[in-house]
Amino acid sequence: MKQTIKSILLIALGIFLLSRLLNGTLSFYIHPRFNVLILLTAVGLTALGIAYAIQQRRHANQEDDHAHSHDVSWAGLLLLAIPVVLGLLVEPRPLGASALQNREINIGNEASLVSANAPEGSELSIIANAGERNILDWQYLFQRSSNPTDFNGEEAHVIGFVYRDDRFAATQFMVSRFTVSCCVADAAPIGLIVEWPDTAVLAPDSWVEVSGTIQARTFNGVQMPVLVAESVIPTETPKQPYLYQ
Repeated sequence: MKQTIKSILLIALGIFLLSRLLNGTLSFYIHPRFNVLILLTAVGLTALGIAYAIQQRRHANQEDDHAHSHDVSWAGLLLLAIPVVLGLLVEPRPLGASALQNREINIGNEASLVSANAPEGSELSIIANAGERNILDWQYLFQRSSNPTDFNGEEAHVIGFVYRDDRFAATQFMVSRFTVSCCVADAAPIGLIVEWPDTAVLAPDSWVEVSGTIQARTFNGVQMPVLVAESVIPTETPKQPYLYQ
């Protein structure tokens, strides 16, 4: 009985991982650079489950099917079942504005954002067109400049979700993304302050495309680059909602 359940759970776990990989929702939890390892794991689990099923069938008519030498505890079966059950019951969703409530957000004036994975100045120069930079690109550039006015007048076009708290004026919000180095456990929120007269109509956590120019402004008592929006257009959640370092 236990061996049969074990076979089913192994196959189910393998198929579950493979389905998450194929539909793209696995990237909500881990960096895509691990996709090959996940694929190998999914294939291995499925093959192992099939092997156990074949072995169980071969010994089905024997009085002693060696279950004592290959037995598995109910606790072990439960450990296999938990990820499958949770995966079926919990809809896969990326982190959003609700995850920002108790986190410190990098908005361009904190040197801690620049990590060992930050590109050097020569690499940043490759991002020649300002309109092609994402929020993380802008953050790296801001961190490497001591003068917030250095970027005045540069065009910007970024995509992110809407976040606001008590620090923001009525015409301000933050267009935000999460950065991921390994998995969702190390996800860190970043964002650009946006000035937009119709901020009040934007739903929190909704995804938007923001186009405008960078201007030095004072926010929360600190001068920093701010995106003065010319257009804010609602959009769908990107297939890859995170920015990877």
